[in-house]
Amino acid sequence: MLLIERASELATLNSLLARSARGSGRVAAITGPTAAGKTELVYTFSQHAVKVGATWLSATCSPADRNLSLGVASQLFHSAAMPIELAINAAELIESMACNRACADVPATDDPAWLHMTQRLWSAVLELSGSGPVLITVDDVEYADSPSWHLMLHFVQRLKSSNVFLVLTTGEDTQGMEPEVEFALTRHAHYQRVKIGMLSAEGVLRMWELEAGEHAARKLGPCSHQVSGGNPLLVKALIDDYLDTGEPADDLVVGDAFARAVRAVLHRGDPTVLQTARGLALLAEPAPPHLLPELLGLSPAAVRQAEGVLRTIGLLESDDFRHPAVRAAVLDGLREDERTTMHARAARLLHAEGAVPTAVAEHLLGAGSPPEPWALTELRIAADQALLSDQPEFAARCLKLAIGLCGDDEQRARLLAALARAEWRFNPAVVRRHLGPLAESARAGALSFDDTAALLRYQVWHGALDAAADTLNRLPEPRDEEAALRLAATTEWLATTFPTIRVEGARTGGREPAGWGLSVAQGPSLLSSVLRDGPDETTLDNAERALQSVTLDDANLDTLETALFALVYSDNTHRAAPWCDRLYEEAVHRRSPTWRTLLAAIRSAIAIRQGDLTAAEEYARVSLAPLPPRGLGVFAGLSLAAQIRAATEMGRFAEAEECLRSPVPEALLQTRFGLHYLQARAHYYLAADQPQAALRDFTTCGSLMRSWGLDTPGIVPWRQGVAAALLRLGQRGKARTVLGHAYALPGERSPRIRGMSRRLLAAVSDAPQRPALLREAVDLLQAAGDRLELTYALVDLTHALNELGESNKARLVGQQADKIAEECQAEPLRRAVGPVGEPAGVSEAESLNLLSDAEQRVASLAALGYTNREISKKIYITVSTVEQHLTRIYRKLNVKGRRDLPTQFRRLQLR
Repeated sequence: MLLIERASELATLNSLLARSARGSGRVAAITGPTAAGKTELVYTFSQHAVKVGATWLSATCSPADRNLSLGVASQLFHSAAMPIELAINAAELIESMACNRACADVPATDDPAWLHMTQRLWSAVLELSGSGPVLITVDDVEYADSPSWHLMLHFVQRLKSSNVFLVLTTGEDTQGMEPEVEFALTRHAHYQRVKIGMLSAEGVLRMWELEAGEHAARKLGPCSHQVSGGNPLLVKALIDDYLDTGEPADDLVVGDAFARAVRAVLHRGDPTVLQTARGLALLAEPAPPHLLPELLGLSPAAVRQAEGVLRTIGLLESDDFRHPAVRAAVLDGLREDERTTMHARAARLLHAEGAVPTAVAEHLLGAGSPPEPWALTELRIAADQALLSDQPEFAARCLKLAIGLCGDDEQRARLLAALARAEWRFNPAVVRRHLGPLAESARAGALSFDDTAALLRYQVWHGALDAAADTLNRLPEPRDEEAALRLAATTEWLATTFPTIRVEGARTGGREPAGWGLSVAQGPSLLSSVLRDGPDETTLDNAERALQSVTLDDANLDTLETALFALVYSDNTHRAAPWCDRLYEEAVHRRSPTWRTLLAAIRSAIAIRQGDLTAAEEYARVSLAPLPPRGLGVFAGLSLAAQIRAATEMGRFAEAEECLRSPVPEALLQTRFGLHYLQARAHYYLAADQPQAALRDFTTCGSLMRSWGLDTPGIVPWRQGVAAALLRLGQRGKARTVLGHAYALPGERSPRIRGMSRRLLAAVSDAPQRPALLREAVDLLQAAGDRLELTYALVDLTHALNELGESNKARLVGQQADKIAEECQAEPLRRAVGPVGEPAGVSEAESLNLLSDAEQRVASLAALGYTNREISKKIYITVSTVEQHLTRIYRKLNVKGRRDLPTQFRRLQLR
C-alpha cells in the first residue's frame, strides 16, 4: 500500500535510525488505532533502512503467539538477512532455551542459565551490527509471548552504546504489554513514542487519486472518508470494491472487500473489542448502558474502553456503526451457535428490562425456538405492532415462530389468521395455503368476526367463490354496531363484485349505517346505487367523502375500491383519478405490494376510460409486476384488460395476443372484473378483423350483466359493442335495433355512453344525416373526457364529410383527429384518418396571430359547420356577439364567409 500522510513520522524514524548508526541505539514504539497504518509505516521505513545498509530482522505477533514460548524470538533470528551460520547458532540456542524450564512461561530473569542464553543472542545481534546498523521490528508486540518479552527487555537495556534500532508497534491501549517491559521502555533514555492517527479527508482523497483516478476521488472520496473514518485499510477496501465492479460507479460500492477488511481490523485487535463489536451489532438498536456488559459478561469499564477503540479505528460513530455494512460484516463473523446463544440471552435481558415487544421479538427470532414461557405473548404483540408500523414481513416472521411455540388449537387458529393477514399485505399468493385450515377453523367457530370476514376476502380474491359463500353464511352474528356496518358493507360489496355468491337469508347486520360508521359501509352501497339507479350528484359527493374519510387498510379495501368505481362507472374519471393517485402513493409509501397492485389495476382502468393509453399500459404493468403471477387473483382481470386494450389501440397486436395467452383464474368470469376482460378481448377481436368472436364476447358480457342484475353501460357498454360487431358483419339493421333498446338503462344518459351511441347510430344512418350525429358525438365525448372515443368520432366525421364532398371541413377535422390520435399513440386510428392535405391560403401562424383567442374559438366552430346560435350556447356568449366576431374574422382573413374558413385554418383546437 502506498504511504499516505506519513511523511513526518517517517522522517522521525529515519532520524532515529541515523543516530543508531552512530552507535547510539534507539527504541521506538509506534502506536495507532489501525494495524494497517502501523504496518504500512514500518514496512516503508524498513525498506528505506535496507537501502541505506541496515540489516532488517522482523517479527509479527498474533494472539496465538502468546502460547508459543520464544515464538517471536524465533521469527527474528530466522530472518533471511541473518548470515546462515549465525542463524543456525541462534536457532539451536532458542530451541534449547524453549526446552529449559527456567525459560518457560515467565522466566526467572536472574537465573544464570537464562542470562547466559539471552546474552549469547544479544552477542549475535552485536556481531551482525559490526557491518552496519541493525533494525529489529516487532509488529503488534502486545501479543508476544512472555519469554520473548523479557528477551526484548534484555536487548533494550543494552541498546545505549550499540548501533541497533528496535521498533515496536502496538495499539493505542498498551494493556497487553508486560508492565515491566513497558516501564523499562519509558525509562530508556533513547526511547521515543511515535503516534499515528487516521487519514484526514485530504489523505483519503489522495489514496483514491493514486488508486482509482481523479474523477473517482472527487466523486467518492468524501463519502469514503465518512464510511471508513479514515482507516487506511477500510479506505483501500472501498477502493478495491469500486475497482472490482469493472465499470465506473456514481455511488460508493461497499462490498466483499470492505466486509473482509472490517473483520480483519477486529480480529487483529483486543478480543474484548471484537466481543463488544459483536454485542453492538447483535443488539442493533441503542439499549440501556448496562445491558451490553450483561450480554457480554464484561465489566462496564471494559466495554466503554472497547467502544472507544471502535470509534478510534473508524468503525463506530457516536453509538452506532458508521455504515450498515459494518454491522453485517461483524455478524457474518459469528458462528451460528454463538449467534443464537447471544440472541437468546439478549431476548431474556430485554424482556426483563420491559423493552418494546418488537425489540424482544427480533432476538427471539434470532434465537430460533426459545422455550421461554413469555415468548408467545411477546411475539404476538410484536406482530400487531409491526403491522401498525407497516412491517408485514417482520410480523409474519413473528407469527410463524409463535405458531411453532403454541400448543393450543384455538389459539393456533387465531395466530394462523393473523399470519394470513400479515402475509396478505406483501404476497396474497402465499395465503392460498392457509385457506383450507382457516375455513375449517371458521366452521368450528374458532375465528372472530373480523378474522372470518378477512378469510372471505382471501377466498374471493383467489376465486374460491363456493367456499366464500359458505364462509359468508357462517359469519358470526355481529355483536356491535361496527361489526354490523362491516357485514352490511361486505354483503353489498359481494353483490356488486362477486354476484354469483348467494347469501342465505339477510346478512346485512340489521342496522342502518349511522354516525362515524357511515363511510365504512358507504362505498359498496354507493356503487350499488350507481349501478342500480344511475349516478346523481349526491351519490358522487358521498363517494368522494368516503374516499377522504376511510383509512387505507385491509379491512377498508373493498370500501375504497367500490367508492372509486362508483366514480368510474358514472364516467367521472376526472374525479376518480386524483383519489386513486393519492391512495396509490400512500400504498407505495407504506410498502404494501398488495395495496399497490390493486390500486394500480384500478388506475389502469381509469386511464383506459380517459383514453390515456400510455398511462393505462404503465399502470397495468406496475400492477402485475410486484406479485407472483397468481398473486393478484381475480383482480388481474382489470390489469390484463387495460394491457390488452392499450396494446390493441396502439396497434401492438403481438403484445395484446401475448396478454390474452396469460392464464386467468377460472372464476374471473363470475366477477365484475371479468366483464372488463371480456370487453378488452372483444375490442382486440374487432381490431384483428374477427367480428364474430367479438360479437360472442360482447354478447356474453350482456348475458352475465343481465343475469346478475347489473345491466348498466357504466360497467361495460356491451350493446354498443354488439352494434359495432354487427356493423363489421354487415348487419346494419340488427345494429340499429340493438342501439334502439339502450336508452332506458341506468347510466345510459352519461355523455360518454350517449356519444358512443351517437357515433354508432351515424354508421347505420344515411350519409346526409351522419355529420350532425357525429358532431353531437364529438361534443358529448369531449365533455366526457374520453380522448380515445373522441378520436373515433372525429375519424368517422372526417370520412362522413369527405363522402359528402366537404373536403375542406374533412381536412380540418382529420387534422384534429390525427393530432389527438398521435397524443394517445393510437397508430391504427392515425392510419384510419388517411392523408391529411395541406390547404393553400394563409398559414396557421399568420391566422392565429391575426385573430384574438375569442375570435379563434368562434372561427373554429364556424368552420365545423355550427350555426351562430349553437356557437353562442357552446361558448356562453350572445348570438349578436357571435355575429360581430364573425364580421371581424372575415375582414381580417379577407374571406367572404364561413365556407372559406376551413381553407384558412389548420390544426385548430376544438374548444
